[in-house]
Amino acid sequence: MPRLPRLILPLAALGAAVWYVRGVRRYRDPIRIPPQDAGAVLSPADGLVCFVRRIENGEVRVETLAAPLGARDLTGADVREGWLVGLHVGPLDVHFAYVPVSGTATGVEHLGSRLNAPLGSPGLLLGLPADLLGTRGAVENERHTTTLTAANGDVSVTFVAGAGGLNATTYLRRGDEARAGHKLAFLGEGGLVLLTLPAGATPQVSVGDRVTGAETVLARL
Repeated sequence: MPRLPRLILPLAALGAAVWYVRGVRRYRDPIRIPPQDAGAVLSPADGLVCFVRRIENGEVRVETLAAPLGARDLTGADVREGWLVGLHVGPLDVHFAYVPVSGTATGVEHLGSRLNAPLGSPGLLLGLPADLLGTRGAVENERHTTTLTAANGDVSVTFVAGAGGLNATTYLRRGDEARAGHKLAFLGEGGLVLLTLPAGATPQVSVGDRVTGAETVLARL
């Protein structure tokens, strides 16, 4: 059999798979039932936990970097003491993001970028966590932050773009009231999701855990 016809079927199958992932699967909108727990901080997205780090004096320390990173530079939120949790939303994950706690949107900030650098490593596609804070993209890429003021402190959610840009549709404006588990955004390209927690929070997840948006309890306040 000639070589060209033998290649047509695999290429057609690959094209169909890409079309399904890009054009159908990433728009799925499963029903989510948030747990009824007043002290719970829900996962803002589906994905893989890549890091859980302390914020001390407004900084986050990363072993692979000579100098600590500023929490405000990463998230746009002014957090002096607390926690930073990072989730990687891959191409096969649900691309909707969710409100982690009930509260008021007291801060909504978008920061653009002239060039978006790659975020992750090939291992992420295999479900292997990577400390994305050590990448250039985690600091320099386009991002959008929503800060929610809840009864037990401020919680912020930051969407960090991958190399293809953020391409996100967000649903909250400053001053809006939000309920935990409701939709916060649609992430057209996935990427990195950062969650900041107040100092009194207790994380409930570890690096390598897979989480479900609006259902997994990431922390307790």
